[in-house]
Amino acid sequence: MLRPRDDESGSRRSGIAVWLAAMAIPMAAVWSHPAFMTQDGPAHLYNAHILLRSFETESPFREYFSVRWEPLPNWAGHLTAMGLAAILPTRWADRAMTSLTLAGFAASIAWLRWRVAGWRGMARASLLAVLLAMNVAWLLGFSGFLLGASVFSITLGVWWAKRDEGFSTRRAGMLGGLVAIGYFCHLVSLGLTTLGLVVLELFTPGKERRGRATATAAGLVPLVPLGIIYRNIMKRGGGLGPEWKHLASPFSAGAWAEQLRWVDPISLARKDVIPWVEGFSSPWCGLAAPLAWLGIALGVALLATCRGAREGREKVGWWVLSGLLLVGGVVGPDTLGATHGEYLQQRVVLLGLVALVPVLSLDAGGWLGRGMVLGLVAAVGIQGAFVWDYALTSERMAGAVLRSKGLVGTRQRVATVLMGIKTKFRANPVLHADCLLGVGTGNIIWGNYETRFYYFPVHFRDGLGGPGAKELEAIALDDEGEERTRRWERVLEKHKEAIDVVVVYGSDPAIDAVNARYFREAGGEGAVRVLKKRKGAR
Repeated sequence: MLRPRDDESGSRRSGIAVWLAAMAIPMAAVWSHPAFMTQDGPAHLYNAHILLRSFETESPFREYFSVRWEPLPNWAGHLTAMGLAAILPTRWADRAMTSLTLAGFAASIAWLRWRVAGWRGMARASLLAVLLAMNVAWLLGFSGFLLGASVFSITLGVWWAKRDEGFSTRRAGMLGGLVAIGYFCHLVSLGLTTLGLVVLELFTPGKERRGRATATAAGLVPLVPLGIIYRNIMKRGGGLGPEWKHLASPFSAGAWAEQLRWVDPISLARKDVIPWVEGFSSPWCGLAAPLAWLGIALGVALLATCRGAREGREKVGWWVLSGLLLVGGVVGPDTLGATHGEYLQQRVVLLGLVALVPVLSLDAGGWLGRGMVLGLVAAVGIQGAFVWDYALTSERMAGAVLRSKGLVGTRQRVATVLMGIKTKFRANPVLHADCLLGVGTGNIIWGNYETRFYYFPVHFRDGLGGPGAKELEAIALDDEGEERTRRWERVLEKHKEAIDVVVVYGSDPAIDAVNARYFREAGGEGAVRVLKKRKGAR
């Protein structure tokens, strides 16, 4: 099924069949575990719920949250989540969003391959597309970015399909519409889409280059008003300040090794672990990591491409674009400032890999073909095993929080203290799981992290007296017991009047002693306990 075929219909059938088979692995993990949660997914769903109820005059959120109805670059993700939340039960809506970003991104990559290279090598391209879709940004729940990454592939594919037609208002309009949609998905993916259009325009030969360039320029016109609007919005986050958090020294080989480990957009867990085995770690596990097998497959594909060299100069723009993104992601900053978002490098490198998919010779036969198949099948299989392992972790950890919903009650102001939550995975399913305690209950979740950032639409109103989401997250990520206790103690002393319920994950006698001053235990399950305020507590 994975052998290259000269027959186009056969290649089409095998490509679709392989895509569906590979996609079934993560999809089954998502839908067979009711408490499967990405890291940020619960917060996105909670805020979509707040947005939906903001139209009600008696909304329990009106007193606590304000909505900024502005052209923010994350509206596509929120509007999609709102639509799903309006028609599906809570847990279905969350998993539907997780599935949509996975399948949509994988489909867009396969579609881009078809637009540029036809059905040739589509079975192997489908495996590569699904593997790239099962990336760390997906488990982190970066839904807006992944929607924008899908628009990246679609926009460049549309440009390529019409590259020899010169100028037409229809073509310019299509590009302009996709650019506008890309803005409302995510700003990073929009910036990389714009770079892609410019690079392809500059490096792709053609007979109607002047007309084509005019159409491309016209398609980018929406960036002008949107850019002016966003520049004004961005001032709320302060100035840009690029930070290299994982590159201690540009002159150290060890520092660059750490940088390369960090920018990896594929690995879902540490590279010294294996799926389904807890408490075991070894550097040798890295040899069986999905990234290692992907490297083998890409190395063989690059060799096959160099040996074939069938396209000549026609596709040089794709190579330039991919090179710019891969190198730029590796040497670029982690962030342009903490208030402007994180994980910049992983996003850039991921789309650099996407830009490679259309131009690799994936239909090679012989030992090259067998090497590609071995690398891709192993990478997808191991990555799928990690997704299933993450699903079990989410079921155990985030599921315990979700099952405490009845104990928490309704219309409560909830603060969560998380202890001992680190896992082998780069995404943490329990970090924002408490946000689901606010969906359908009217509960105010103080740990709603989106309220910290100017590029999200939902924000806490001023003067509420509640603990900040940033401080609660910092406590959750703090492994130092004494400092964690002091920080939590300060939170309760300062904000106890604004907290009705405390949800505790994990156990620490010092934290328990602090909680006992103001709260009593109302019940719990597993690692989770729900505390209610004592009568007369001040």
